[in-house]
Amino acid sequence: MKKKRLSKRQLWEKQKNEDKNFNKTMLISFGLVFLFASLILLLVYWCDVRYTYRKFALYGKSMPRHLVCMSHDGMIHHESSKIVFKNKTYFVCSHSCHNHIERYYKEHAFTTDAYSGDTISKADAIIGLKVKGEPVIVYFKNKRTLNKYYEAKNK
Repeated sequence: MKKKRLSKRQLWEKQKNEDKNFNKTMLISFGLVFLFASLILLLVYWCDVRYTYRKFALYGKSMPRHLVCMSHDGMIHHESSKIVFKNKTYFVCSHSCHNHIERYYKEHAFTTDAYSGDTISKADAIIGLKVKGEPVIVYFKNKRTLNKYYEAKNK
């Protein structure tokens, strides 16, 4: 039995189809590898991703107290610890910050309102971000001063 010989055109089309199938397979394979690697990295660095997201998403809004350390006035990666000192609730990131608030109560338990300049207790204050994308926080006496502060900054 004789084999049928392919013409140059048929051979070229056959090679083209094989290349097309190979390219499709490679594209799908590399796409799945990229997707899987991205998913692994997202799971490994979830805390960093969430922290970075919060630095942008919470700007202009009242910030939850459990995300800050009131001793060094900054947003932290993980939830902070709640302490009660002189019948007021403060949030700190470590035992050394807890001791620092207790030792230097008058200096670090009170601050000024970022908009009005009034002296307020950090335990009673509303918390916001000072700059979008930065973990530095500011304190406000009430919601009205918080809103006015961000209105004045965004003009």
